[in-house]
Amino acid sequence: VCFTDANIGTAVGYHGAILRTTNGGLSRIKQTNGTLTELYGVCFTDSNTGPAVGFGGIFRTTNGGVSRFEQANGTNYHLNGVFFIDANTGFTVGESGTILYTTNGGTNWIEQTSGTTNPLYGVYFIDANKGTAVGWDGIILRTTNGGANWINQSIGTTPLYGVCFTDANTGTAVGRDGTILRTTDGGTNWILQTSGTINNLTSVSFTDANNGTVVGLSGTILRTTDGGINWNTQTSGTNKDLSGVSFIDANTGTAVGWDGTILHTTNGVTTYYK
Repeated sequence: VCFTDANIGTAVGYHGAILRTTNGGLSRIKQTNGTLTELYGVCFTDSNTGPAVGFGGIFRTTNGGVSRFEQANGTNYHLNGVFFIDANTGFTVGESGTILYTTNGGTNWIEQTSGTTNPLYGVYFIDANKGTAVGWDGIILRTTNGGANWINQSIGTTPLYGVCFTDANTGTAVGRDGTILRTTDGGTNWILQTSGTINNLTSVSFTDANNGTVVGLSGTILRTTDGGINWNTQTSGTNKDLSGVSFIDANTGTAVGWDGTILHTTNGVTTYYK
């Protein structure tokens, strides 16, 4: 799931599912990419332009999905995560250590050398040069030159599924069995935080260095206001597995998950509603 402001957002999922809202989720429009392939990631840089990725490649729209998402040529990869820094520069990660990047808005994609064959699930860039990808067996890859080189920062944890940075130094990664890792030095050191759960954690969204939200299996939602020193369990109102979360400010966010579950909050902490 990805929101560009409080009203406009897109969620993707199995069987080519693409849902679009322009009113903060009060109503949703089903869109199409012309395929029933599974979609695992979506990232919009403005209200109109963004790719979705999944099994079978990269699908992109430039008009908010009014016309169907078109598949990018030559990208028949199994992809799990995508992140765009601006309308032109983006990265996507997937199976067998795949990392692809584009500098022309997705017209062309170039494969980079990741140095791993482990599946990669999440990727996040703070600018065109500095980014982090995470994946199986606790793999953490870091670049400071736009992916020309990827440095392995792994510390031997369980699989990691999501990552988010708020500046060049400060980031959080989440994964299996309630794993939450935090860095404040650009990944030179990753510190294990206490999540209070053994449920798998699948996605993380921080709006600043202190305020962040993590989601996971069985309706798990965790919230911090102190950079993860304390993680507090939120009442989600569902036991469905949650697989994505996107906050556009400290209060306004959306989580999505299995069986079409969509949860939304406008107060950041106390109330999630379907």
